[in-house]
Amino acid sequence: GIGAYLNRLGQRVIQMVNGPMILTGFGALNKLLGKNVYTSQDQLGGPQVMVPNGITHKLVQSDQEGVGAILDWLSFTPKTTWDCSPVLD
Repeated sequence: GIGAYLNRLGQRVIQMVNGPMILTGFGALNKLLGKNVYTSQDQLGGPQVMVPNGITHKLVQSDQEGVGAILDWLSFTPKTTWDCSPVLD
């Protein structure tokens, strides 16, 4: 749904391998076009589309892996507004 559009407004987008991010389903687009152009949701918003186009920043296999990616990214933010960003050794 429209929530897929909100993903691009974020700073980081994590997508599961088996989870397309789409605004409109392939059936509705085929009906609008008057012919069968698309055969799956993946053709519209699957990882093979979203990663090369820069929409998806991290591709994960599971929810747990996605949470790990979020925690990893958060580790680069300062603890408070007065602290400096962490520095890698």
